[in-house]
Amino acid sequence: MGLNPFRDSNLNDLQEDLKGFFSERFGEFAEKARAKWELFVKKGRERVTIMFIPHSAKKIANFHLSLFAIFSMVGAVVAIIVVTSIVIVNHTSTIKEISKLKMYGSYSKLQITRYKEEINRLYDIFQKFKPEITYLYSLTPGNNVDSLWAKGGNPNPGPQADAEPGDKDTPTVEVLNIEEMERELRTTKEVLAKIKVFLEARRKIIENTPSIWPVDGYVVSRFGDRTSPYTFKKEYHQGIDIASFPGAEIRATAPGKVENIWWDPVTGLSVAVSHKYGFVSVYSHCQRVSAGIDQKVGKGEVIAYVGRTGKATRPVCFYQIKIGTDFVDPAPYLNKIAR
Repeated sequence: MGLNPFRDSNLNDLQEDLKGFFSERFGEFAEKARAKWELFVKKGRERVTIMFIPHSAKKIANFHLSLFAIFSMVGAVVAIIVVTSIVIVNHTSTIKEISKLKMYGSYSKLQITRYKEEINRLYDIFQKFKPEITYLYSLTPGNNVDSLWAKGGNPNPGPQADAEPGDKDTPTVEVLNIEEMERELRTTKEVLAKIKVFLEARRKIIENTPSIWPVDGYVVSRFGDRTSPYTFKKEYHQGIDIASFPGAEIRATAPGKVENIWWDPVTGLSVAVSHKYGFVSVYSHCQRVSAGIDQKVGKGEVIAYVGRTGKATRPVCFYQIKIGTDFVDPAPYLNKIAR
């Protein structure tokens, strides 16, 4: 059996002590609070008479109201005024936001209109650009121009007259233009890649083909039939004579190797350079030759100097181009760059 250290008498004494402590500490405060509350209730229940006296003083209207009722009505009026003010402020802010949204909406419509105009303008420019791409593509080997764009008919038409504004299934002409340009730009990218490969191959061919002027000067005798300045008879001239000043530099018109250097009673001191693709260029009437046989020379490298050797009537460079065993007219191989 356990022992309880607190007896009933001791618990009662503890309760009485606690009551006495709280009564001593807070009893006075509670009494004051109770007295003030009773006074407040008493004052609030006091009735006030409100009289409305007309000028005729025939009938006076009396209203008997307690202070509580008056304070309640004043509080309700104040609350209504505060709530109304808040609602008015919020409504004013909402109106301002709506005005801003309307302004932004108008600006967005203007921007969309401009974007549409730019899209249509770009589409028109691209349609004008396509023939140029087609022409360049037609120069590449193994091309199929007819199926290049894989699209028949005319360009995209304008908006349909019977299309309703809210019809989501009817795309606008701008959307159609963007979709078409997207497809054709992919095609253009592939075409440009093929053209790039083709031009790279052509560049290598041009670099290794006689394509520059061998000397600064002007042509005084062209390729083909002419009257010989020595015999005054008809003869076939297998090259062109380019007049220049004595000692002017003669340059190789393409990279290659010096094939031969010789003297001839008619053409004087001559040098021949062999190139790729079966080309051979010959330079005659030279004053002297600065390159040696079997020497590799670059395009534009000086190989000789203009003279009047052989049967030349003036300082000239007799320039010839031979493909295989046939001499061809060098004029088409001279570039159009100012000399």
